Amino acid sequence: MSSRKSTMKKSLWVQYKALPPRTRMYIGFGGMAFALAGLYVSDAMEDKLDPARHSKTIAPPEADVKSR
Repeated sequence: MSSRKSTMKKSLWVQYKALPPRTRMYIGFGGMAFALAGLYVSDAMEDKLDPARHSKTIAPPEADVKSR
């Protein structure tokens, strides 16, 4: 049981650094792929759920400028 206690006292960073480099690389690439997929899905959902936002353009109001 003493080996289990020593494992529980390690911080998350120490446990992560104890992983083999290839495993850490896979975790990093997996996180990047997850983030890119989230960006793609959120853009696709925004286009599907709010198509009016992209079809209308709102012009800025004209300024009242008096000639001298």
